[in-house]
Amino acid sequence: MTNTDRIVLMVALSLALSARAYAGDTQRVSEPRGVGEPRTVGELSTSTVLAFGLMPVAAFGPSVAATLRWLDVSMSAEARVLWALGSDPSGVPTMGPKSSVGFGLLSLCRHRDAIFVCNFLQSGVANAELTGDLKPKDDGNLPWILTSGARGGAQWRLWRTVELRSFLELHVVLARPHLKVGTVQKWQASSVAAVAGIGVAFRVTPE
Repeated sequence: MTNTDRIVLMVALSLALSARAYAGDTQRVSEPRGVGEPRTVGELSTSTVLAFGLMPVAAFGPSVAATLRWLDVSMSAEARVLWALGSDPSGVPTMGPKSSVGFGLLSLCRHRDAIFVCNFLQSGVANAELTGDLKPKDDGNLPWILTSGARGGAQWRLWRTVELRSFLELHVVLARPHLKVGTVQKWQASSVAAVAGIGVAFRVTPE
């Protein structure tokens, strides 16, 4: 399965989950969201993410974020670390266990019932380790990665201060890192990437 096929599949699954969550929220007969809650809310969240297109192979890792939410608008600062998973059938050299990328991400989101959409800017730097006798140029330190894009997702209230969230991000890669062995370029990041994640958010502002 190519990266394009994976991205299309992730988009379809995200839209299906979001539609189901929105339908469930609109059918629920209860007090409207936000009634009796503080106007400004602080949140801490943690997620597990799976990424395609940001490294030579698929990548997996944790993400933590701090969020300030006011009514239906929120702003977040997020940190992520991703590790390479296995090898790619396209002939890209197999990534070693130390191959990783660290990101910082800023996002601005709008919320409606159980659905949220965001715009974001992400920047980070990667290090690639190759298995076998191949030695990447500059010790595998890749150029900086810069991406911008959109996130869509759904959230489910598990408890008064705890929510389960799932999301999908589509990235336009503005600064595309590449991997060289000697003078030969073995890989360059694609112009688009996708990230899927699931996690929990905890409200830290007392009511």
